[in-house]
Amino acid sequence: MTISQLPASSSHWRLWQVDLDSTPAPQAVAALSEAEWERARRFVFKRDRNRFVAAHAALRETLSAQCGIPASMLDFALGPFGKPTLAEDIGLRFNLSHSQSLALIAVCENAEVGVDIELLRPMPDAWALADNHFSAAERRALAALPPEERDRGFLCCWTRKEACLKATGLGLSVDTRSFEVGVLPNVREVKIDSEDGIVYLTLSSFLGVQGALCAVAHVLDREAIPVPSRLRVNNEMFA
Repeated sequence: MTISQLPASSSHWRLWQVDLDSTPAPQAVAALSEAEWERARRFVFKRDRNRFVAAHAALRETLSAQCGIPASMLDFALGPFGKPTLAEDIGLRFNLSHSQSLALIAVCENAEVGVDIELLRPMPDAWALADNHFSAAERRALAALPPEERDRGFLCCWTRKEACLKATGLGLSVDTRSFEVGVLPNVREVKIDSEDGIVYLTLSSFLGVQGALCAVAHVLDREAIPVPSRLRVNNEMFA
């Protein structure tokens, strides 16, 4: 199993990308809980099952390295809308996303974080999905893109929405059309109205390996320093 830390990491969060088709070490696999094995066994296809095992073994190894607790001793809990957290509150927040053979892991200290990753691919149902999940301004911006850029623009917006929802832990209890993230990979602040008040987040996008579209968001304290103007990964701007 190949776990690579990304140079896109910041003072707020750190990122790792995982090759899910590489074989995890036996000790990494052995660290999985019975609950994780139960979920793995639900997959019909062996490839999907193996990728799930690799993703969760990588998550345990990454968190173990960050907090010093053995991977097999980590216990997880679920938030009200299903977001996983460490059962023992040690000030470490994390999130995991995967798309086919790639996974993205984010770890943040004392602030909630969310990530999403999608491999670039044709999206024949992009317009129908955009109608249901994008704001009117985002749909107009998507339509304004050159035809050859619309799949990228759609997946850029989609990953940014997902990263924000995962960072807040609110999931689909929030209407994705009610907040703006845009179809371009700019760094921006996002405001989401929730039942508990307004949540502010910083949001960034970047390219991972194999041209994967990636987004990371973290909940922002209003006293936090301003967001950086740009983000680099392997010296390549997502533009």
